[in-house]
Amino acid sequence: MPRPRESPDPSYGPPPAHWGPPPPAPWGAPPAPPAPAPWGPPPFPPIPPAPQRNWKPAVFATLAAVILAAGAGAAVLWPARDEPAKADAATAPARPATPFELVAERLQKQAEALTKGDEKAWLAFVDPAKKTLVTRYRTMFRNLRTLEISHAEFHADKLEGTTATKVVTQAALGYCFSGVACPDWRKNYDEGPAKVTYRLTFQQVRGQWVITELNDQAGVENNYLQPAPWDNRALTFVKGKRVIVAGPSSQAKQLKQVLALAEKAAKVADRYAGYVNNPQRRYRVYVADEKGWKNWYGGIKEKWVIGYEMPLNSTGGDIVLRAKSSADRGQLAVTIQHELAHVVTLAGGTWETTDDQWLVEGVAEYIGALPRKPQDTGNHDVLTEAFQRRGMPKSIAVPSLADNADDLTVNTLYAMGHYATACMAAKFGDRKLLQFTNLVLREAKKPDEASRTAYGKPFATVDKACLSWIRDRV
Repeated sequence: MPRPRESPDPSYGPPPAHWGPPPPAPWGAPPAPPAPAPWGPPPFPPIPPAPQRNWKPAVFATLAAVILAAGAGAAVLWPARDEPAKADAATAPARPATPFELVAERLQKQAEALTKGDEKAWLAFVDPAKKTLVTRYRTMFRNLRTLEISHAEFHADKLEGTTATKVVTQAALGYCFSGVACPDWRKNYDEGPAKVTYRLTFQQVRGQWVITELNDQAGVENNYLQPAPWDNRALTFVKGKRVIVAGPSSQAKQLKQVLALAEKAAKVADRYAGYVNNPQRRYRVYVADEKGWKNWYGGIKEKWVIGYEMPLNSTGGDIVLRAKSSADRGQLAVTIQHELAHVVTLAGGTWETTDDQWLVEGVAEYIGALPRKPQDTGNHDVLTEAFQRRGMPKSIAVPSLADNADDLTVNTLYAMGHYATACMAAKFGDRKLLQFTNLVLREAKKPDEASRTAYGKPFATVDKACLSWIRDRV
């Protein structure tokens, strides 16, 4: 299951801050997503739990985290209903639809209203007497429409408490943005489209089944994509050619600065996306105030994280930046470019990258720092200190971080990854570096197989050559 990729705050802790995107400095750190919650009682089996957020992001001046994906077209899969009986003596009359089936149909029409941009129809499924609930649904609609939602589908389970006059459901909303190819529905949170789940109560008002109550606590507890930034808070937006930037109204002035830097970084990310045939329709960047930072996607507790990228399964990823840590324009630019690099090098992959954190963060560091070389960034100082205190690692593929890793260990992983990817780029070119990266991170190949395919050499040979290359430059 996907884990967020974080950017460390370079000013945090004893080790020098990196310019590239390792662990959080004013811009972020990587949390591990919680286990997905079951969709509810039969007819659907419970959703297998997603892994808990437990890995510590590397400490680098600009790190980011990764998260989930979505589907295509406003469609909903519901329990099949009987075909209407034909009016002849040979067939029995069709049975009337059950209250749950009627509610399921209503949810399907609400998803269609969302993708069509029909706010009036979307709100027609909410009890107008519940003013707070209406406001939440209006906010959700306007945020999602501005974020260019292009696919929405509801899937529901009937829950206990359903009667002839009340229907209680566990409803999952799957979504995709900006016209991406939405994957087929899957019940797991880390497969198919990105999802949010709600416990909804329907009752009849003037002869129509409408939503009278929404409870999202079950989803928030088990789904690492909840609460989403767009879900329950009005956002302010600015849009460029390639990037949408959003945040609370208090951050309105900062959004334009972030957009300018993100548009520039997107040109770099697009080039590398082309190398791995993973073009992105749009990039999305959220600027979080302290409330959003502690709440969105489960929140970030580590003080050294300044930004992260949350994968939306196979359909891309969202970038979240901490507004409080965005004063340094140079560091902010690197953080954004690092996080966009995570999107293009990871989206649509297998997500089984636990053993390859050196490459996950290394290639993001490499792309994030461009056009600077690693020896012209804070990573040079990190490795100088690390080599003096602990000696040089035996391989460029340094072990992934333990939960209790200290600052120097975290910084060393990011810095070694930066130097290692820069070495491979210097020896074989960017295109082959990205081919190697793609094989390992998105196609789940082992480094040796990927190295033989991309470089025509065993990984052990490349590893030895790059250790020597790094030693000459530190």
